[in-house]
Amino acid sequence: MPELPDLEVLKEVLASRILGREIDSARALRPGIVKTASPMINSLSGRAFSSVSRRGKYLILTVEPRFHLVVHLMVAGRFVLCRGGTKITKATGLQIAFADGEDLRLIENGPIKLAKVHAVEDPLDVEGVASAGVEPLSPDFTVQLLKDLGRGRRCHVKKLLTDQRAIAGIGSAYADEIMFASHLSPVRYVSTLSDDEFVRLHDATISVLSEAIEEIRNRIGDSLFTDDIRDFLAVYKRTGEPCPICGAKIAEIRYANTRTYYCPVCQGGEGK
Repeated sequence: MPELPDLEVLKEVLASRILGREIDSARALRPGIVKTASPMINSLSGRAFSSVSRRGKYLILTVEPRFHLVVHLMVAGRFVLCRGGTKITKATGLQIAFADGEDLRLIENGPIKLAKVHAVEDPLDVEGVASAGVEPLSPDFTVQLLKDLGRGRRCHVKKLLTDQRAIAGIGSAYADEIMFASHLSPVRYVSTLSDDEFVRLHDATISVLSEAIEEIRNRIGDSLFTDDIRDFLAVYKRTGEPCPICGAKIAEIRYANTRTYYCPVCQGGEGK
């Protein structure tokens, strides 16, 4: 599932590729992909996108004055730009055709099709946007705020990092990287963190996300990408490989439908 760094770069690329282009038509090709009834997406005809923004894990494609497509790509959703005449496949859930003949498609390869599109007058009409927590790369994300978010919580630090109502945009992959960078055990409880550990966690959150954005941006340039780029991450999906810091084998914890990757040496100390 795309997380903040992937979506931040995708936002930039989409803006460079679709803003100002006249829209010829827009249609949903998968039943249920559009979760709203009004305004109708076919009313985009003759208009143009004026901005692309991101809130948490949502992308917001805006047509002034009061029309927004709020998109959550979920597990397998991807945007692609196609030349005129390109065959539409079963993977296509949404098509926005431009007057110049090219079109933007939201596709989901494979059997799992969960991407969601909301056509709204105000992005805050979408519950996931309205309830989203602090943006971790914004000035509002301070050490004190992080402490306040953790106060009274009996949960692991990773749970706090991935709680979209607390901190917006971080998923399992980057939470693992942040925990590794801050040298915190994956089973530490928020309530056990010291002031110094909150500082480490705060600083690691900013540095891991910022560096990932820069890495992805440098790799893809101005092209839309179809896969999350994460082979540069230190611990994510590297079970059994040597830790880049100490050389110990990266381990994993499996719980329910999630996996957590960590270094048992660099992140030693379970806490309570």
